[in-house]
Amino acid sequence: MSCAVKCSSNANCTCINTTLGFLSDCSGLGLTTVPWFTDSVISVNLSKNSLKQLPQDDRLPSKLKFLDLSFNMIQNFNADGSFPFTTTKHLLGLNLSYNNISLDNDIYFGGVFSNLGKLQHLDLSYNSFGNRSYYCPDEVFQELKSIKSLHIDAVVNVSFGKGFSALPKLTNLTLTGLSARKTIHNDFFLHLPNLKFIDMSSQWDRNVSMYSGLERIERGTFRRLRHLEFLDISYHRQIGLCGFTNVTHDLPFTSIKVFKAQYLACERGGSTWLFNNDIKPLLNTKLQELYIDGNNLEKTELTATTFIPKSLRYLSATDNRWIPAKYAYFDILHHLTNIKRIDLSFQNRHQMSQDVHSWQCVEAASVAEITCLCKRLPNKENINHLTFEPDRLTSYQPTSIRNKNKNNYFTTIYSCVPYFYPSFQLFIAPPNTEDIIIESARVGYSIPPSYISTSSVKKLILRNNQLYSFTGPLCNFTHLQYLDLSGNRATDISSYVFGALPSLQYLALDNNILGNSKIFNTVNSIAIFENQTNLKFLNMSSNRLSILFKKFFWRSTKLRHIYLDHNLLVDWNVTIEHMNNLEHLDISWNQILYLSPNGMQLLEKSFSNNASINMLNNPLQCSCDSVIFFKWMQKHRKHFQYFYNYTCNYKGGIHTIKKANILLTKDCASYIDVIVLSVIFIITFIAVVCTLLIYRFRWKLRYWYYVMKGAYGYHRLETDDHYQFDAFVSYADNDRHFPKDEMVDYLEKQRNIRLCIHHRDFIAGCGIAENITNAIHNSRKVVCVLSEDFLKSEWCMYEFNIALIEKTVARQGQDMIIMLRLSRMDMKNIPTEIMYILKEDTYIEYPENEEDRGIFWKDFAASINC
Repeated sequence: MSCAVKCSSNANCTCINTTLGFLSDCSGLGLTTVPWFTDSVISVNLSKNSLKQLPQDDRLPSKLKFLDLSFNMIQNFNADGSFPFTTTKHLLGLNLSYNNISLDNDIYFGGVFSNLGKLQHLDLSYNSFGNRSYYCPDEVFQELKSIKSLHIDAVVNVSFGKGFSALPKLTNLTLTGLSARKTIHNDFFLHLPNLKFIDMSSQWDRNVSMYSGLERIERGTFRRLRHLEFLDISYHRQIGLCGFTNVTHDLPFTSIKVFKAQYLACERGGSTWLFNNDIKPLLNTKLQELYIDGNNLEKTELTATTFIPKSLRYLSATDNRWIPAKYAYFDILHHLTNIKRIDLSFQNRHQMSQDVHSWQCVEAASVAEITCLCKRLPNKENINHLTFEPDRLTSYQPTSIRNKNKNNYFTTIYSCVPYFYPSFQLFIAPPNTEDIIIESARVGYSIPPSYISTSSVKKLILRNNQLYSFTGPLCNFTHLQYLDLSGNRATDISSYVFGALPSLQYLALDNNILGNSKIFNTVNSIAIFENQTNLKFLNMSSNRLSILFKKFFWRSTKLRHIYLDHNLLVDWNVTIEHMNNLEHLDISWNQILYLSPNGMQLLEKSFSNNASINMLNNPLQCSCDSVIFFKWMQKHRKHFQYFYNYTCNYKGGIHTIKKANILLTKDCASYIDVIVLSVIFIITFIAVVCTLLIYRFRWKLRYWYYVMKGAYGYHRLETDDHYQFDAFVSYADNDRHFPKDEMVDYLEKQRNIRLCIHHRDFIAGCGIAENITNAIHNSRKVVCVLSEDFLKSEWCMYEFNIALIEKTVARQGQDMIIMLRLSRMDMKNIPTEIMYILKEDTYIEYPENEEDRGIFWKDFAASINC
């Protein structure tokens, strides 16, 4: 916590008290001089200031252990040549990165580190520019007897001389600026035999072009480093697989555990192949983690992976050009009994490169790539990748499967499939694999009946692929706990796809189109999660779901988090009272106007478990119909997340639920009596003149039927703010190009006029007539696109008549119908009702001359807005 007593002369410095002493943070204050610090301070952060010199010795506490001077403008240690750090001899860590302290004899004079005999960590990276030669004075660095970790620029001519052999504790080395040199020679680490950690990756180097840099690592460079456990050579895009091969041939002479060789090829460069000889030396190592991401690998010899050591625990081969399914049927990794995690995500992304400079890399390295490939080609024909065929099943099964009775094996598979299916997919994975990640790898087209060779998998991520149908089942995934199938645009799901996943706890199905599947409104949907008795997290947001079966979650008793946001739900009708552990239900961003009594009752039963509900951004309706719902929300407000952010529109204003309750309670006091009397009158009237009314007022009756069914009731919309759309567009299907292309472009995009177009804006799951009535009722104007096809369309005439009723009844004669004549018509074919409108009101004719259309759209928009 911040201390009450100052630890620095600068009041803007933050002081944090710890059991070991004070930590003083003076970073980013624009300091040009260093303040003084109390003796109790053990760490000082002066980074990101404007210091040009090292702090004066009397300004720093004698017990200081850590000093950060990075991101300043310091150019030397002491201009007068005196030894620095005379009062800070207990320093353990010193960060001087991102300054201008260049590597040469003048700046690194003899004795410059003589007072840092206890220093263990020194960062001098990003101090030497790449456009000149430097010299690393090893006789100066040998004064750092306790140094363990060194970050330094390895720019042109920098080498580690004999003086570094006097630093036996130096085990960690991070090299920057390598892009300024072309080659790493095999004697580069000759005097650093104790190194365990080397990071020479080049994710970003100052003053060096991104694509002109290190081209070669000589074979033998790492051969003498028998203690080496970690090596990162990533992001040198011109090294290629030839450089990779040179390094792998040295690794058997080391103690390597982690090897990172990522992005050694140009992003838009040619595809590469992985041959046996590239990784064969790794077989004689104890490698645990291998990263070969971003190397444009498209194919590999099927036997190449047999040279990966059994000690491997993590394999990452993302951002390449493999098609994972090509290798899914082959026993190429089954010998890796210790591997726990495989990541093959982001395949074939080079076609969508966002790097505008990537062509420079291809131009510089194209010849080198061809030369490298020729050097690495084996002296035999390349192995063709065979596709899986049932009669060759035995050839590709792992040893453990081949040794089983074949009939028993098929019995195991088909016992998982709930119906006779003539084929299934067999996937081979290492026997103890726990995590398989294949994200954004263009895997498709569906999830068929599938069987994996090992039951050890706990996490499977297949998000953002092209799996348009979840059929399944997924067999032998008995220990799977985490499954992510989001972002696949799936439109169909079977009732048994997850039937063989009893251990599943986390399931992500969001960002699909599962609402198009008809299963969710049937009793068959119960079977989807029938065996997921351990499921705790479920995400089905953004799926266009409009309804769920009442007992959809009946077997999922342990669910804690349910996400159904960004769907099309209009009410809640799912039983959740049996979920004793439910913590959160998200049904925000749906189409809920208000909850029915049944919906409120179902949710209220979950309140005993203290569950929270998120209903934000639903189009809550302020009307007498929602009074009971709002009072119920007010009563149980502690269970609604962000309760005071819920609002609705009423009488031209936006009100919170609390305020809406007060207004509606007052205005709807006699609402029930009015309804009862009206119903009695209507029933009596209908009984007397039933036949005449049905015919005479057929359009009005249809209008009122769908208005009442849509729960709008009769009330005049007094202000424009109540309308969801500026205009409802009525058009024939053969004329759909006009509203879809031209009206959307000229009115919506250019003039921000909100249009209701039935093929785009109608709510799925509602009847056509109901959608039409609700859309017209919620639109300020109705535009009829007249044509011969319009006059022939029954639905167009239905929309026109409903608009007439809306004008007469709900709008009290207000001008709301705009007639737009799209093409010439035979006047004899025009119905009387339309002819009356054409004669009484001004209509608009769509100009045939393109030059007149600019004025047309301007006038048309004005007609809608008037």
